[in-house]
Amino acid sequence: MDVVEAVQRWLLGLMLACYLLAGVLPAPGEALRGLTLPFPVGTGALTVSMVLLAVMLFNAGLGVRVADLRGVVSRPVRLVLGVAANALLPLLVLPVVALGLRTWPDPAEAEGLVVGLMLVLAMPIAGGAASWGQNADANVPLVVAMVLGSTLLSPLTVPLGMHLAGHLVGPGGAGALDDTTTVDVVARAGAGAFTLVSVVLPCLAGIAVRGALGEDLIRRVLPAVKVVNLVNVLLLCYINAAGALGQTLAHPDPDLLVLALGLSCAVCCLAFSCGRWMSRWTRCDQPDGISLTLATGMNNSSAAAVLAACWFSHRPEILLPILFYSLLQKIVAGVAAKPPRPESGGVAAEYARLS
Repeated sequence: MDVVEAVQRWLLGLMLACYLLAGVLPAPGEALRGLTLPFPVGTGALTVSMVLLAVMLFNAGLGVRVADLRGVVSRPVRLVLGVAANALLPLLVLPVVALGLRTWPDPAEAEGLVVGLMLVLAMPIAGGAASWGQNADANVPLVVAMVLGSTLLSPLTVPLGMHLAGHLVGPGGAGALDDTTTVDVVARAGAGAFTLVSVVLPCLAGIAVRGALGEDLIRRVLPAVKVVNLVNVLLLCYINAAGALGQTLAHPDPDLLVLALGLSCAVCCLAFSCGRWMSRWTRCDQPDGISLTLATGMNNSSAAAVLAACWFSHRPEILLPILFYSLLQKIVAGVAAKPPRPESGGVAAEYARLS
């Protein structure tokens, strides 16, 4: 599996290559994103991107050993703190961002950025936090438990975040966004159904399948699972970026690109800093502190991009901060964590590197 390990090491560069390909050759990605299956999800349709995301989360569930989580559940304080931080951070950060963007000359762009940042911040903790935690000598079972906890809460937290976004971008917020009605629809029906079908149920199904198949069989199939996950990650990067980057390059707006990148960077660094501050405030030991930092800073940007592409494909300013955040959180995680070690093992080695 040397090829797989090499791809994992160069995953960030490959994601950048997918973004570049999506910008110069967006048509295949837009065609794939437009494919739907005859199964309704809330008020929307089941798309190829949603299926790919569900497969990715199913494979993540296959990497979870329930036995490793029992010690974490018996000492739940830091687990609850990490899940609560993931749920509450967007409620504290986004109003400040929306207030700061009121002076931006194009209200539609400003409001689109607010919705995009809300989508990525409202998503559950990224499964990739476990992989980074493994390399940083973190308490990996604690990270995995935080991922599962925030995932189970996502059908509640994501609609709550969208409700807040609706208030921030409505007439009483930064201005009158033409997609305010769409934001309300997503908050009422689309977001909860999306996270349940594409995030929660696949993850639980993967955990159940692992328990049914047994450890010996799972250990043999996990290398193939890693290959599928890597293909999923890169394909989702290309599909999700095709619409936003294709439109952006066709009608370039340097000011919007700089603003989206700057906001994403500031919010990403703030999220990691909050995790670091909480670990010091609660006097965590180093493994628990790294776990809390990574869990607070890393969100499932793939799920956010799929949801944004399903409902706001015509608004590149909504997808741009999600795409930037997806890359930036991996860069910041590398700074927040220790340098990778050559050896690997345990639950995080089996837990797929997801975005």
